[in-house]
Amino acid sequence: MRKTLIGPGKPALTRLPGFALIAGVALGFQTVALTQTTASATPAATTAKVESIGPKLVLPKEKIDVGTVPKGEVIHQAFVLKNEGKADLHVTDVKPSCGCTVPEYDKVIKAGGEGKVTLNIDTKTFQGAISKTALVLTDDPATPQVTLFLSANVKPFVEMHPYGFFRIQALTGETGTSEMILVSDEPDFKPTKVESPQPYLKAALAPVSEKERLPNKGPNQYKVTLTTLPETPEGLLSGYVKVATGIKKQPELELSVSGFMRPTVTLTPASINFGNFDPKSETTKRKVMLVNNNTKNEAFAVTRAESNVDGISAEIKPVENDKNRVEVFLTVDQARVKKGAFDGTIVVRTNDTARSEMKVPIKGVIL
Repeated sequence: MRKTLIGPGKPALTRLPGFALIAGVALGFQTVALTQTTASATPAATTAKVESIGPKLVLPKEKIDVGTVPKGEVIHQAFVLKNEGKADLHVTDVKPSCGCTVPEYDKVIKAGGEGKVTLNIDTKTFQGAISKTALVLTDDPATPQVTLFLSANVKPFVEMHPYGFFRIQALTGETGTSEMILVSDEPDFKPTKVESPQPYLKAALAPVSEKERLPNKGPNQYKVTLTTLPETPEGLLSGYVKVATGIKKQPELELSVSGFMRPTVTLTPASINFGNFDPKSETTKRKVMLVNNNTKNEAFAVTRAESNVDGISAEIKPVENDKNRVEVFLTVDQARVKKGAFDGTIVVRTNDTARSEMKVPIKGVIL
């Protein structure tokens, strides 16, 4: 190894090519690091630039408590949205947390302007403290979505006992009854009017007698009675009984009606279609089932069944070990039927007073 004197009597190593290689590698790493730093900074700078020229959502108040509201009242609460950006802010959607909340909102908010989202909540089915939310979606790149919170205390100024609705189950032709007692400590509570949702449902209103008063409740108690009339049709019962309460804070009550009027006798199917058939090449049989729903009619019976289509006969057969079920079998007589389409009726007669006669449409095509 060669030595070079630097200064009086001081040897030093001469710089060799390996040192240059090491320095070059170090310089390369510095260049890569600098490039990566510059590249990683580019998206952030771009986003900042977009934010500076785009819309900017500002929500002054995201949580609102409307306090106490009477049960049955619809809450209408507006939330203010501000656009402090340089471009129009678009509200693309508002998604409430449940179906009881219906939103209304401004879809476009100008730069520097204000808009609003209004949440409408129906309190018919609520009681006590409630909290609802709605997700607001926008085109603000920095705040694409925000959540609104709305709370309230739903107060029934009138209590309903034993339930907040009428439930009636009865047979057609008979009367069914459901009662509800209304209680309130409001000094102006004095119901004066009650309305039925249907003409075949009779609603009555009267003060509760001393014997029937609910214990541990105020003396201001009224009874609402809902009764089905004999002409009430079979099927579902629905609607609302409306009561004028006299209370300024809740002048009207809507009491839900739920129930079902069952036929005294059920017949299935309601109609029969034989389709296209050749009576000589196949055995064609259909049946109708009758079920007695009237427990008072213990001696239920099908007294007669007949067809008005020539060649189709009806035969009555009680179901074994079930006195409330009877089957009617329809049979095709090959010798009597005529080719072509037929459209007729099976008439079934029973000893039930409400459904003494029932008709089953029948049709088909004989090939």
